[in-house]
Amino acid sequence: MTTILHRRIIAGVMRRSLHLAGLTTMWFLALATALTSARYLLGPPKLLLRNEILALARHPTWIVVHIAGGITAISVGLLQFIPRLRDAQPRVHRAMGYLYLSAVFLAGCVSLALSPDTPLFAADGLAELTTFDLSPLGLSPAFLGYTASSKFSPEQFLLVRVGFTTLAILWLLSGILAFLRARQRRFHAHREWMIRNYSLTFAAATVRLAAFPLLILTRDPVIAVTCAFWSWMLNLGAAEWIIRRRAISAGPIAQTRPTS
Repeated sequence: MTTILHRRIIAGVMRRSLHLAGLTTMWFLALATALTSARYLLGPPKLLLRNEILALARHPTWIVVHIAGGITAISVGLLQFIPRLRDAQPRVHRAMGYLYLSAVFLAGCVSLALSPDTPLFAADGLAELTTFDLSPLGLSPAFLGYTASSKFSPEQFLLVRVGFTTLAILWLLSGILAFLRARQRRFHAHREWMIRNYSLTFAAATVRLAAFPLLILTRDPVIAVTCAFWSWMLNLGAAEWIIRRRAISAGPIAQTRPTS
C-alpha cells in the first residue's frame, strides 16, 4: 500500500512538473513571437528581412493591422487560461476575452486578404536564406538543398496559400463558436473552443519554429516551407488531446456552470 501511494505521489509531482514546464514554454514562445513581430510596428527597415520589407511594401496597412492583431491575440490569449483570474475577476476575464476575440477577428479577416500573396512572400523568404552564413553551425547551402542556380517562384508554393487560407478560416470559425458558446452560457464548450482557437493563434510561433528544422530534415526548401505553413495542424491536434485529457480527468461537468 505504501509503495502504491508513493508511486502515485511521484506520478502526481511529475504531472505537475510537466504541466508547469509546458505552460512556461508556451508563455515564453508566445511572448517571444509577439516581441519579434513588433519589429514591423517600429518602422526602421533595417530591422526587417528582405521578404518582410517586400510584404510591408506591398500591403503597408494590412500587414500592420495583421501584425498588431496577432500580437494582441497571442499575448492577451495567455491570460484567458489563468483559472484564478477567471474565477476571481470574471469581468476582467470577460473584457480580455472580448479584446482577444476582436483581435482574432480583425487579424483573421486581414489574413484572408493577404493569403493570395503568401506564395510570393514564401519564395522571397527562401531566397533570403542564401544571404546568411551558416558555416558556424556546420551547415552549407548544399546541405540545406540549395545550389548555385537555386531560384524559387511563387508557383512552387500554392500549397502555402492553401494552408494559410485554411488556417485563417478555421481561426475565424473557432473564434465565432467560442463567442457563441459563451453567449449561450455553455461555458465548458466555450473553454474548449477557446483552447482550439488559441492553438491556431499559436501557429504564429510554431510556423517560425518549424521552418528551419524541417529544412535540415528534408533538405528541400520548398517542402520545408510548405510543411511549416501546415504545422498548425499539430497545434490543433495538441488542443484536442488537451481537451480530451481534461474531460477524462474532470468526469461529468455541468455545461452551464458560470465560471467563465
